[in-house]
Amino acid sequence: MRLLTALIVSLLCVPSALRGQAACPTPWPLEEALRIGSPESTDLVASVLDLAIGPDSALYVAQAMVPSVTVFSLDGRVLRRIGRAGQGPGDIQLAARAVGWIGDTLWVADFNRIQLFTSDEHRPEQVIQFSLGVPEEGSSLTPGRMLADGTLVGRRRTTDGQAWSSRGENPGLALRRLSRSGEVLDTITTIEWPGNAVEHERDARLFPGQHPLRDLPPIGLGEYLAAVTPNGSAVVQIGKVHEDATPPTFDLLVISIRGDTLLHRSVEYEPREVTRVMERRLADEYAGWRAGDYTQGSELTETTRARTRRAARGVFWMPEHLPPVRQVVAGTDGTIWLLREMREDRVDIWEVYDSDGALEGTVEIGHGRSSLVPWDPRLAVALASRDEVWGATYGDFGIPYIHRYLIDRTCAP
Repeated sequence: MRLLTALIVSLLCVPSALRGQAACPTPWPLEEALRIGSPESTDLVASVLDLAIGPDSALYVAQAMVPSVTVFSLDGRVLRRIGRAGQGPGDIQLAARAVGWIGDTLWVADFNRIQLFTSDEHRPEQVIQFSLGVPEEGSSLTPGRMLADGTLVGRRRTTDGQAWSSRGENPGLALRRLSRSGEVLDTITTIEWPGNAVEHERDARLFPGQHPLRDLPPIGLGEYLAAVTPNGSAVVQIGKVHEDATPPTFDLLVISIRGDTLLHRSVEYEPREVTRVMERRLADEYAGWRAGDYTQGSELTETTRARTRRAARGVFWMPEHLPPVRQVVAGTDGTIWLLREMREDRVDIWEVYDSDGALEGTVEIGHGRSSLVPWDPRLAVALASRDEVWGATYGDFGIPYIHRYLIDRTCAP
C-alpha cells in the first residue's frame, strides 16, 4: 500500500511539460442561463460576498451589510432568509460574510463568528468565536471558513495599522488549521506573499493599500492566490513563481487540510512586461480609488482629493512583469480555475485545469464588473465546474447581480 501511494504521489508531482495533454485551442463559449437581481427587485440589495449550493439544491447567498443569508431556488426565486440583525445565537453581526456546507451542516460566518446549523436554521448547534493574535504578522485570526474535518481556517485582520508582513529568510504567511476554540492545530501550507502593499510613508494619513496587480479576490478565502475546495478538504494555491527559470514556471499546488501534497505541477508561462500605458492607467486608477473617486457620498473636498491622488501616485510602483496568475478558484468537480495576467483590453482569461493539473480549456469574460474597484475581474467567480460558472457583478447605479453561465465545451477547430 505504501509503495502504491508513493507511486501515485510521484506521478502527480511530475512537471506538466512531461505529462501535458492537448487543451482546446479556442475558448469555451459561455451562455447566461440565469440572472438574479434587477433595479426593481429587493432580492439582492448589496454586493455578494459568498454563495454556496446546499444539499437541498438551493443557493445560499451572503451579502455585504445584510444581516442574513438569502436562500434562492436555482431558478432565482427567493425561498427564505436565515438570520436577523443581532449578536445572539442565530443572529448575524453586521453581515453574513461567508457561507457553506460541510455534510448536512450549514455554517455561516459573520463579523467575528461562525455559527453551525443542522436541524434548525434559527438555532445554531454551536457558535464559534475567538480572536487569536499573530504578532509576527501584525494580525489576528478570527473564525474564517469551515473545513471538512470540522476544524477551520482563520480570517486575517490587521492589528498594527500596517499591511500583513512575512518576515525572515523564507517569506510567506502560514495558513493555519484551527480548532473550534481557536487553538492552532498545525499549518496546512504557506501562502507566498510577494509584498503586495503600496506603502505611504510620505503621508501618514494614507494607510498601506493593496497593489492592483496583487489584490485579494472579492469572493472566497481572502488569501493571496489560494482557495479552499468547496467540500473543505484541501487548499488549491499558486506556490513559487520561477520567473528567472528556463523556461519560466509557476507552481500549481493542491494541499490537503492535513498538509499532504496532493498535486504539484510546474506550469510553464511566458512573462509579459508591464507596458507604460498599463502602468499609467493603473497608477491613475489607484490614485483615484484612494481619493474616493469611485465611491458615492465622499465628503472630501476636491483639494483634499487632489492631494491624496498626488500622494498615492508618488509611492505607486509596478513590477517589471505581470504576475502570471491573478486569482485561483477551486472547482466543485475537482477542476482548478486560474485567472491569468491582466490584459490591456481587460478581457479576463480563465484557464481550466483538471484534477491532475493538465490544462483542459479556457474561458473568456470581457464584460461586467465585479466591484467598484476598477481593476477587479469582470466577474467575481464564486462556483465553477466544467459545466457552469456562478458569479457576481455590479450593474449600473451599483445594482448587484448573480449570474449562472453554462459552458459549451465543444472544441471548435
